Order: sequence, then C-alpha cells, then structure tokens
Amino acid sequence: MAGNEILSLLEYLEQERGIERDKLVEALEKALISAGRKSLNYGIDIEVKVSKNTGEIRAWVELEVVKEKPDNKQIIIEDAKLIKPDVKLGEIIIKKIPQKEFGRIAAQTAKQTMLQQLKKAEKSKIYDDYKDSIGQIISGKVRGFEDGNIIVDFQRVEGFLSVREKIPGDKFMIGDRINALLKEINTAGTGANLILSRTSKKFIRRLFEREIAEISDGIVEIKGVARIPGARTKIAVLSHDPKVDSIGACIGIRGSRIRNITSELSGERIDIVEYDNDIYKFVKNAMQPAVPKDIEIDEEESLAKVIVDKDQIRLAIGKNWQNTKLCSQLIGMKVKILTAEEDMSFAEKIKETISGLAEKLEIEEVTAEELVNNGILTVDGLTAMGKDDLEALKIPEEDKKKLLNKV
Repeated sequence: MAGNEILSLLEYLEQERGIERDKLVEALEKALISAGRKSLNYGIDIEVKVSKNTGEIRAWVELEVVKEKPDNKQIIIEDAKLIKPDVKLGEIIIKKIPQKEFGRIAAQTAKQTMLQQLKKAEKSKIYDDYKDSIGQIISGKVRGFEDGNIIVDFQRVEGFLSVREKIPGDKFMIGDRINALLKEINTAGTGANLILSRTSKKFIRRLFEREIAEISDGIVEIKGVARIPGARTKIAVLSHDPKVDSIGACIGIRGSRIRNITSELSGERIDIVEYDNDIYKFVKNAMQPAVPKDIEIDEEESLAKVIVDKDQIRLAIGKNWQNTKLCSQLIGMKVKILTAEEDMSFAEKIKETISGLAEKLEIEEVTAEELVNNGILTVDGLTAMGKDDLEALKIPEEDKKKLLNKV
C-alpha cells in the first residue's frame, strides 16, 4: 500500500470518525512490526515507523557485525561493508528492509489495523454515549429474532435481549417499540453493543419512577422489590409525606398508573405493600393478601414464622408458593408458613393430649395427666403397660379399675 493511500485512510478516520491520528499511527506501527516478524526473515528486532504526515512506511533492523556464522540478530562483516564500508566487528548497524519486501505485507496489515481501530473507536464512542444510561430504561425498535433472542435497533447501535432476560409472555413483532433496562455495554468482541433486560428488578423500579411522579420526586420511596418475572411482583413503598398515601399514589386514579405498568410487563401481577420499620408489621404487610394470625421472628436463624388460619393457607402460600417466595425476598428472611393448629406450643399440645386421652378412656383428666407424665400418650400405649406399673400409679381407684380392665 502506497503512502498516499495510508494517508487517505488516516485522514478519513481522523476527520469522519473522530479517531486521533497519533493513535492510528501507533496501532499501525505495532501491527506492521508484528506482521514483519512473522513474514520476513529479519528476526524479531524489526522497527517500523509510519509518517503521520505522508503515510510513508520505513522499516529496518539493527544487526551486530560478526566475522562468521551469524544468527538472525547478526550480520557477517562482508555483507555489513556493503551497507557501511568502514564498519568494524562488534559494531551495530542499521539495515533497511526494502520496500518491495515489506510492501507486500503492509497493504493487508494496514487495512486490517485501520478496521480494528475503527471498530474500537466505535465501541468507545458507544460506551461514552450510553454509559450514563446503564441501569436506566432505553427504548428501541425490534429489528429481528435469533433463536428466541430479540435484536433491538437503536439506530446506529444494536441491542440484544436474550431469552433469559425476556418476560415470559412477551410478544413482539419486527418494528415494535420495546422498552428495556440497559444492563451493560459490550465493549469487547463482536456482536450486539447494548445488553438489555426486562426481567431485572431494576426494570420494575424504573417503571415505577417513570410512571409515578411522587416516586421520581422522592415523596414516595421504593424500599424493596421482589419479583418472579412474568408471574408476580411485590413492591414495598414508603411515603415521606403524611398527606400522601404511598399505595394510592402508585395505583393512581381508577388504577391508571398501575395499569400502565402491568401492561408494559405483559400482564405481570403487582402487589404494592406498605413498608414499615417494625419487622412484624412489615411481614404482615408483605404477606398480603393473606392475613396472618401471628408472626414470630427468629433473628439468629433469619426466619419469619407466619401463623395463619386454615382458610388463609392458600393465600399465604400462593400459586406455586409465589406469595411465600416473594415475601421472603422482600423482607430478606426465610419465611415458614404454619397453620394455627401446627403452631401450638408444647404445653398446649400436652394439654390437648391429656384431654383426648381422658375422653377416649372415659377417665378423669387428672388420671390422664398422670398417664401422660409416665409416657402413656395413647390407648395403645396403655395396652402395652404392665398391670404392676399401672397399680403403682397414684390415680383415683375408680379410674384404676377401669384401666386395669383394659390392660
């Protein structure tokens, strides 16, 4: 490639694409040195300089003058004298690499290098343009589909929404406008530049900030988001103004605000709950629509034990355990759902056992209590008891006779 051709490329990339000429020249020189080492028989000490003003390429190698048996870093004195007649043994001389030898690799290398620099510069420009939008919602048009993934057109930039980052139930066609969270910018390799997400919790946050003025103004604060993409989301909000109802502000008049959000989420259900610094109240709110009967918190185990009546168990658990999972995400603790019957204290369970045994055996509760205290909890347990052991119990004589007849 002639110098004027390289100069034209340098000028084009500098003026039209905004790439600094010095950086282009530096990259080209490094590429030419690497190519020369691989393709020319001049050893590894090749030096190359490209004129940024003319595009001319100069290449040379420094060699040590020896008497005989030179390696690729040396030159015998007879050949060295053709370059410098008064050369001496041990001297370092510069041998120019002929243009005809270097020219055959320069053209291809220059084009490849310029293309690489162009791509690098474009990636850098894209990063500068979009770096402040990371974590924000951006909007583009669906360009196409690849194995279920969506390619999004942002005019001069391409976005990529993978199958994993799509909301289950999302249905888009080519040309449709699509909103997504900018997750990261791909500055290395090939492929799409902008990596997108619609399943991120941040996507929910940004939608609420966009649709609800009280949130964007800081009057209402989002304290937590729990999400099962495509199915259900719980979001905890807190009002910093006693005159503003945080949940009402999110729902909007006749549900207009929340309807816009659920529409964007392909119908994903959203539960808006009131945040509370009191963990007991917060758990109660987070369990909506279920109404807990009692809540026990084990901070050491990071466990919230939620006790509900039997008629509330379905609401507490939710479809595929969704309500429990989302509550756990939202409060940052494990959640265990128990019915009121399952949560009876040990003393209550003992009392129930005594009462039940007294009824089945037709004896006084004081007698049943003595049996329980001696390890007899069931009718079968009494049957296995020996008569001598039963005689030794301090129980009313009438009850003792009844029991002896059953042993």
